Parts: sequence; C-alpha cells; structure tokens
Amino acid sequence: MAEPTRSVNRAAALAAAAALAAALVMAVLEIARQWPGDAMSWLAVAAAGAGLVLLGLALRPAFVPAGVWVTAAVVPVAYLVLAVAPKAASLEAWPLARLGVAAAALLGWLVVARPLPGRLQYAVCCAALAVGAIFFMRWQPPPPKPVPIARHLISLEKELVALMPGWKGQDQRLAPAVEGQVGADEYLNLELVPPTGNLRITVYITYNANAMTNIPHVPWVCMTNAGFTLVEIRQDGLPVSSLKGREILPNVLMFDGGPAHRGARALMFQYFRVGESYTWNRQLARFMATTGSLGRGSFLSQTQVAIWPDPTDPEDPMDKGSRAYRTGVQILDLLVPLLEREYYPDLRSTKGG
Repeated sequence: MAEPTRSVNRAAALAAAAALAAALVMAVLEIARQWPGDAMSWLAVAAAGAGLVLLGLALRPAFVPAGVWVTAAVVPVAYLVLAVAPKAASLEAWPLARLGVAAAALLGWLVVARPLPGRLQYAVCCAALAVGAIFFMRWQPPPPKPVPIARHLISLEKELVALMPGWKGQDQRLAPAVEGQVGADEYLNLELVPPTGNLRITVYITYNANAMTNIPHVPWVCMTNAGFTLVEIRQDGLPVSSLKGREILPNVLMFDGGPAHRGARALMFQYFRVGESYTWNRQLARFMATTGSLGRGSFLSQTQVAIWPDPTDPEDPMDKGSRAYRTGVQILDLLVPLLEREYYPDLRSTKGG
C-alpha cells in the first residue's frame, strides 16, 4: 500500500513549492519580455502551475496515496526543466537562473520521493523518462535569427598588421572549389611574416551569419587528411590583456608532417564562437547553434592561428615558453579584442524574431 501524504518530507515539499512558485513567476516574466511568447513558454507556465496545484493537494492532511501525487507532479516538473535547459546553453544569466530554479524544484521532488516504496520510485523515474522522450521527439528548436557580420573580414588584414610593427601580411583567397566546401559567408586566410626569424603564420577565420550552418572544416580533420599526424591536443586558458578579467580557452594542437612533408610541424590555436559564447568543443558548438537557444539572433565563427616553425628548430612548440607558442599568444591577444570590437555584431542590441 502506498504511504499517506503526511509521511512525505514536508520540508523538501515546501522547498519544491517555493522553487515552483519562483519558476512560475520567471516563466511569466519571460512571456512578458517577449510578448506574446511562444508555445514552449506558455507550457512552462502551465507546468509550474500544475506542479504547485498538485503539491498543494499533497500537503493537505486528507489521505492521498503518495505515489499518485509524486508521480503526477514529476511530469510537469520534468517538463519545466526540459523547457529551459536548451536556452541555458547560451550561458546567459537569465536562462541559467531559470534552469537553476527548475533544477531546485526537481531536487525537492526527488527528496520527497526518496522514502517511497521501490515500485513508486520506479514509476517516478519512468514518468520523467517518458516526459523527456516525448519532449525531444515532438519539440522542434526554433532557429536563431541570422546576424550579418558588422564589417567585412577582408579589412581585418590591414588592421591586424598595423598593430604588429615590422610584420607583413597578405590575404590569400581560396580556390573556388575550396570556398564552396568551406561554405562560409565571410572568411580571412591571412599569411603573416614576422620581421625576424624563420616562422610562417596563418590566421584563418570564418563567419556564418546563420549559427545553424554546418560547423566549418576543423584542423584535426583537414590536417590529417592532408597527411599530417595529430601529435597532441589540449586546451589552454589564455588571458586577453586588453579585455580585463577575460580569457579564452582554445584548442592547442600539434601536427607533424613527417618525411612526406619534410619534417614540417604546425602549432595551432583553434576555437569557435557561437553568438556571445566561446568554446573549444565542436559538439558543444553544434548544440549551442542548433538549439536556437540564442533566440535574439546568432552567428557561428571559427578562428585558427597556425604557426609553422623551422623544421630544424629544437624547441618544442607546445612548450609555453617556446617562440612559436608565444607568437600564437601574441597574435590572439590582438585578434580576439579586434574581432569583438569591430567585426562581431552586438547581439544585445538585436531583438528576438
């Protein structure tokens, strides 16, 4: 027999009620911000409201089988979590706050359900899984609004070189067939030559106004297809001196061409920017782009800085003290704020479509 309602953890139930009340208020505010809102927003309001009603019934002294209301209440709470989780991928404060409140409500329900018999806990898990399955089968993420670049990337050639006294640079257009494979709305393929030393540097940037465009070619695929071996890959936090308190976390890759490429080696820094967020992870970039969580509009950009040291240079390019590594950091320290200030659009000034 199911245990009566008064046997449940009332403190956990009240905490869940408070979280659901906050979730309801935040869901209403979300609709007010983007009136009249979409179906997902209204369903989130309904879910939070339904959870509150069921919880109110559960806390009454009258006998109600605990399994009935716990199993029923987990459905709207699970839906509430699913409804806000994709938007939280933007890492913006408001979606993250809504996800935190929804997760707190779910945690409260789990504590309440803990003392229930095993069969009822199993029913709760099945109900949550069923909600998740239906949600992801039926939900179609709204595509983000394409956002054009603020300035053409080709003008970055002169601006970047101007910040590097003694350096020379020349943009190299790709062959038409290669441009078609890249599929970027804008790109820069800049060859840089330092004033001293035997180094060759390539700065490659792509920009797609539509974040849901396929992820552009990535170095660990393109370079290996060209006969290079990926020796090492890691992620290093690189502070940007002109952006106080900020750093990016790019992939740092080392490629070796072997005898087929006369011992050529390449140190590469690579990262994605999706909307207002940086990431080194290709799968996360895809998720952020395809969920449409950046509803005000979103773009996709990839940056690669490759340094080709002299094959006879004994330094390990992956060593943070090596000339190749320090050169890459120097270029990124200039490139990142330049892209942010002059080329990437300000999504805060755009309105959701």
